[in-house]
Amino acid sequence: MMFLSSILLLINIFSVKPPLESFIVKATILVLSLTESGSPEFGYLLSSLKTDLRLVVGLEAIFILAFSFTSLIFAIPSILASGVTYCGKNVSVKEVLPRVVKLFKRPFVTWFYIMLLHLGYCVFLTAFMVPLVVFSSHMFTLSSFSIIVLIVAVIFQAYLAVVWNLALIISVLEEKWGIDALGRAGQLIRGSMVRGFGLNILFGAFSVAVVYGLKKISDTAFSGSEIVIPLLILNSMSLIRMFSLMAYTVLYYDCKETHGEELEMQESVEYTKVTAAASLISSDEAC
Repeated sequence: MMFLSSILLLINIFSVKPPLESFIVKATILVLSLTESGSPEFGYLLSSLKTDLRLVVGLEAIFILAFSFTSLIFAIPSILASGVTYCGKNVSVKEVLPRVVKLFKRPFVTWFYIMLLHLGYCVFLTAFMVPLVVFSSHMFTLSSFSIIVLIVAVIFQAYLAVVWNLALIISVLEEKWGIDALGRAGQLIRGSMVRGFGLNILFGAFSVAVVYGLKKISDTAFSGSEIVIPLLILNSMSLIRMFSLMAYTVLYYDCKETHGEELEMQESVEYTKVTAAASLISSDEAC
């Protein structure tokens, strides 16, 4: 996963850099009013500026989608391996890969619903913040209040993400996806919401600390830092994401135990519970 993510990041850096630099230069010229408004040069710069902006936004959107898709693909075997290990089973890589292809539809649909919920939350937050920026006349008060609102919004999103993350685990380990997986997650997490929220805060704080530390290292401006530091940040986030998925898989089974459900892995990982009849037959044979 880290190798493929690194390749995607390098492609993104080298493809976005030329139009981004062009956009910055042209925007600087327009801001400094080095060309007269209404002149042919001004119209050309403005049109070229819009073209560069569309190109940068388009490339970044493609990269975000590609990285998200790649992360989802590699999240499935991480969840499967964690579930199999928790249930005391051994499974090889050759056994996991075919199962990933087989059940990919379920986590993909769930991931799509999670992205819609995340997008809706961001739109709601933007709609709440824009009127404050437009109608506020005190910049100091506005900036302080905005920081408080953003902190509260991030904390509340971490709370909502408990159900979202657990739904992704369920879509891999159970035959549920989409709205069903989200509903199942909401029922299963009852009584353990604080634990899930604590996990999100823990991994979130660790991510911030890692990014902050690497940014501080990049301030030394050593040769190649504009490539090395983003790669380190990306790979660090990938590792943190993998560990968070493992933690949520354990949380999933703990929630099942809390609700009195038997630990079992459905046909997606080819592990089922032993029925009472089979247990009786085994007992008779032992006698």
